[in-house]
Formats: sequence, structure tokens, C-alpha cells
Amino acid sequence: MIQPVSLADVLTYRHSGVVRRYAKDHDVSLEDAAEVFQETCKWLYLCYRNATDLPEGTVCTMTPDIEKLDEMWHTFLLFTRDYADFCDRYFGFFLHHVPNEDAETRPFDEGAMRQQLEQQYALVYDVLGEGTLMAWHDECRYAVSV
Repeated sequence: MIQPVSLADVLTYRHSGVVRRYAKDHDVSLEDAAEVFQETCKWLYLCYRNATDLPEGTVCTMTPDIEKLDEMWHTFLLFTRDYADFCDRYFGFFLHHVPNEDAETRPFDEGAMRQQLEQQYALVYDVLGEGTLMAWHDECRYAVSV
């Protein structure tokens, strides 16, 4: 069984190919792409923690506030072997990207959505800290500009 990994361990991971590809595809600087990659590693760690040792029913869901992290995750997934190796090395299992296919056909439940977001904000705060919560959801630094 794999020993639990720390966020600090995960944040040591670098992949210049993913960063360059994201920078090219999204017309951003390498520095900006590297920052989004680091934040995406935080997101992946959050998903790992959610899957392994957080209360049942806690959900990690992409929101418009952090859409750049989802785009970077998609870029990382293009490097399939490297992504699989990353997951195995740090998490001990493959962390799947599961799209929410029925979101557009399901009736919108504002109360359920508010509750889910509150749980996710609390999860981000507890696992990644106030600074990450503020950058992701208050400052919307990783939202896609329209």
C-alpha cells in the first residue's frame, strides 16, 4: 500500500512539455502556464484526498472560477504515460477525469448547488488553505476570461 503523500511532495512535480503545450494552445506565457500547472497539481491532490480520506459524499467539481485548471488537466491528460506515472507515483492509483455529462439535461437545483459549493469551499480551505481558496474562488484568478 502506498504511503500518503503530502501536498508539498506533489508540488515538486514539474513537466515542461505540458506547460509548453498549454502556453501554446492558450496563448499565455510560460510563466503563467507554469503557475496554472502548479494550481492544477493542487487540484489533483485535492481530488486524491477526497478519494482516499475525506468524508463520503464530499465532491470535487470544476466550476467556472477554476476553468483554467480543468483546461490544464486536459492538457496533462494528452501526455497519457506521464499523467499515469504521476498518478501512480503520488497517489497510487489513476485519477480519472470524469466529465459531468448530465449537467445540461438535469433540472437546476439552486439549493443543492449552493450546498455542494459550500462543501467544496470548505474542502479547499481545509486541505489547501485560505490563500488557495481566495485565489481560486474570490479572486477568480483561474477563470477563463470571456
